[in-house]
Amino acid sequence: MKDSPLKCDFPETDLEHELKKKLYRTHGAQLASPPARKVEGISDSSEDMSYCVAYVGERFMDIRTAFLTFRRGQLVVVNLFMTVALALGWVISLFYSKVFLGVLIAFGPIWVAIYLFEIFFPLTLPVRVDRKEGGVYVGHRGTFYRIPWDEMEVTFSYNWQYLGSGVVWERQYYAHLFMKEKHYFCGKLPKMPLHRKKIFSGFKEEDMYRKWNFIVRYYNEGVVEEDADNLVMANYDSYRKDIPSKSMAARIVDTLLLIIFMPTMYWWAFSPFKYRWPQEVEAIFGKINYY
Repeated sequence: MKDSPLKCDFPETDLEHELKKKLYRTHGAQLASPPARKVEGISDSSEDMSYCVAYVGERFMDIRTAFLTFRRGQLVVVNLFMTVALALGWVISLFYSKVFLGVLIAFGPIWVAIYLFEIFFPLTLPVRVDRKEGGVYVGHRGTFYRIPWDEMEVTFSYNWQYLGSGVVWERQYYAHLFMKEKHYFCGKLPKMPLHRKKIFSGFKEEDMYRKWNFIVRYYNEGVVEEDADNLVMANYDSYRKDIPSKSMAARIVDTLLLIIFMPTMYWWAFSPFKYRWPQEVEAIFGKINYY
């Protein structure tokens, strides 16, 4: 297992060591800001970014955190697996009875449990990047911070994940946003002077850099022409605005596919089980909540 550095050419930082409570230890932390700057040689396009963007507009953008990104995609994977498993079970049951019932008994409870989790577990808030006032709004366990863009501290790091027998280790990459007591805005008072929030996580280092470059590009340039097409699936409202441009047949097919494989597109728009921005933030942006 080789402990080689990250590929980005950013300075190393020991910011993590200032945490009083370390939930887990990461390695090779490098400071991407301040000032916020792009990773050289990596795209800043919004292509394939709809899964990590909850909303984008000229004034602000809501970025899904790592946990919300996982929740948005988990039903896609689960429903696709169940569709294949039930189809195979039905075909085999034509020759061997009760196979289809066996598949339902084996996987049905897990399927239902995941749906119940998705329905009743409250949706957390994304990270809001405000271009107009130059700030970043972050909610963390009832405490809300407003971090000036020029003071925002984001680090890239990684951890080694054990993936099974045969001594197979793989790097998992992280981008963390650090929240300091001096940036407290409203809500519960911070219990510690420094917290961190995981905003990206994955096994591809370049993907982490692409997300970061996209955020920096958006803050500096705003919404560009390609974003309208690339981010049409970011949320229910943007998808609904795009629907009239499609034929009736395409609308029906798209709606069925979303209901079957990605019901979160609809559920997240109307679910009552979600946290909301406090009145102090709504006074600035209005009652705008995306997840």
